[in-house]
Amino acid sequence: MTNIVNFPQKEKHPAPMPRQRVFSIGFSYVGPMLCQDVQKLYLKRKGKKHGDRWWAMITYGKYDEDDCRKYSLELEECLENDVPDMLDMFDVGNEVTFLELEDMG
Repeated sequence: MTNIVNFPQKEKHPAPMPRQRVFSIGFSYVGPMLCQDVQKLYLKRKGKKHGDRWWAMITYGKYDEDDCRKYSLELEECLENDVPDMLDMFDVGNEVTFLELEDMG
C-alpha cells in the first residue's frame, strides 16, 4: 500500500519592485513663446517615508551656463496616489498608462 503525502501549494508572490528607480516619461516645452526649450522629464521613485511612498518629477540640467556637468533637478514631488495629477500638471499624463505606472512600482 502506498502513502500519499499532500504538500501545501506554494503561494505566488506579487511581482517584486523593479530595481530601476528613474523612468523616462516624455518631454515638455519650457520658456516664453517663440523661445522655448525642450525639457526631458523623468519620474523617480523616491522610497517610503512613514509608510507613504513618494515620487518625484526630475530633469537633468546644469546649474550654471558655465558648468560642464549635468545634475538631477527635482521639479516636483508627491505621494503615490497623486502621481496622475502631477503628470497632468506637466502635460505628460496621456503618455503613460496606469498599467505602465503599475509596472514602475
